[in-house]
Amino acid sequence: MIKEGGVDVGALDGIRILDLSRLLPGPYCSMLLADFGAEVIKIEEPGRGDYSRSFPPFQNGFGYWHLQLNRNKKSVALDLKSDAGRAAFLKLVQTADVVLESYRPGVLKRLGIDYETVSRLNPKIVYCAITGYGKRGPLVDQADHDIGYVSLAGITSMSGEPGGRPAIPGILMADMNAALMAGMSILMAVRHAEQIGTGQEIDISLYNTALTLMPGAASLYFGSGFVAERGNNWLTGAYANYNIYETRDGRYVSVGCLEKKFWSNLCRALDRADLIDALDDEAQHERVKDELTGIFRTKTMQEWTACLEGKDTCVTPVLNFDEALAAEQTSANAMVLTVEDEEIGTYKQLGFAMKMSATPGTLQKRAPRLGEDTEAVLRGCGLSEAELEMLTKE
Repeated sequence: MIKEGGVDVGALDGIRILDLSRLLPGPYCSMLLADFGAEVIKIEEPGRGDYSRSFPPFQNGFGYWHLQLNRNKKSVALDLKSDAGRAAFLKLVQTADVVLESYRPGVLKRLGIDYETVSRLNPKIVYCAITGYGKRGPLVDQADHDIGYVSLAGITSMSGEPGGRPAIPGILMADMNAALMAGMSILMAVRHAEQIGTGQEIDISLYNTALTLMPGAASLYFGSGFVAERGNNWLTGAYANYNIYETRDGRYVSVGCLEKKFWSNLCRALDRADLIDALDDEAQHERVKDELTGIFRTKTMQEWTACLEGKDTCVTPVLNFDEALAAEQTSANAMVLTVEDEEIGTYKQLGFAMKMSATPGTLQKRAPRLGEDTEAVLRGCGLSEAELEMLTKE
């Protein structure tokens, strides 16, 4: 077990979550909840399970994607299209607090395990659906991935070089942020159910999530009609004080001097105090960008890092992922875990972003093999030996 101090009681101990989701947003959401004590039971298709199980690289039969996203969880293999599998799920859901799913709208209703059906058996159940475009509108049945959601929402148009082609964002922005919104919504709904005794449905749309990631662009548009795109506003490269500059060795540094005090510190560190007030004149930003472009090309990325250290300039090196993991700050925050497992051996994964003094995140167990907890979990919720045998036959 790996933990970050505190007591041996998780903040979410006692909450049981049935996770029907696959791939990234749902499993990332339930991983965060499992890290802090929730009992998360993955309900997986027999024989195949979560598709991410097959994503390389592997170590002793376990995929690293699966190891990262499904730690601290149990796995129950159920064929929800079969009578026995559906009956087992309906019995199991009576013991749960939350169902998390990522099917297209209408699928669970056709299977007979939708919120309306289940809430009659368990009135306190919280049903959280992570959908692509929500549960209404012309795109409700359209399949898509993160690149589609962020493109339709306008994020892709703001990514990339001014005057160039739009760039694919470097992370799955809709997926990851929808996972966080789902987790927060689940906790709110569970608290509400505890207070009044009834659960509710939650719909977390990846498209809606992408739209809400742009309060700055929304403020510009609603206030003035200005359409934010790459290179035409203060957060996408229009200004000299919030930009990326190439260094002598072909690397890059980021400048994030949004406040005048940081910009002043940078200009003085560069021995260019004459540029401080140029920031106040928008017409001079192109000239100042050209000036900084030439200045930053005079030293390597490492030389600039050393030169500006401790000078409060909001200038940072643009690191690749390998360098970011090796950074002293990453180590200080315990953001890379080294795990020892009898079956897998030694492996690494990302740590806990949320630091809590009394109820810290813990890594209690590795990600499960497909269906390894089926018998124990279903027997614990009251299935008879005959019912368990029926499940294995179908």
